[in-house]
Amino acid sequence: MLREISLIVHIAGVVLWVGGAAAAAWTAAQLATATPEARREGLGAVRRALLAVVTPGILLAWVGGLTLFLSALDLYARAGYLHGKITIAVVISALHGVLVARVRKAADGTREASAATFGGLAMAIVVLALAAVALVILRPGA
Repeated sequence: MLREISLIVHIAGVVLWVGGAAAAAWTAAQLATATPEARREGLGAVRRALLAVVTPGILLAWVGGLTLFLSALDLYARAGYLHGKITIAVVISALHGVLVARVRKAADGTREASAATFGGLAMAIVVLALAAVALVILRPGA
């Protein structure tokens, strides 16, 4: 039963985290071309969404995923694909931190909002998440 609950928590967290981060980055990219007042107000809303939805999502994803990992440590410790997936999750976690910091600074007006930067973050998050899904489905090295 713990495995099933952990899997539900993990998947729900990943959906909130990755989907929310990609949507937030894409929205920030669109707001970068708006008027300064609209940009500041919009980025403030994006920041609130990141803190209210995406950050709890990352916590759920990691707690659920690590619980799954530890529940079958003897099996997963030898699964090469899982090492790749965890590495990708660490990279997406770092991109999440970059996104939150850039949105905060752009909303405060201490850094210019860049459509290219936010768009690149959105694409990187989506591509990396797809790579993680591919690893889980294909399970190379298992």
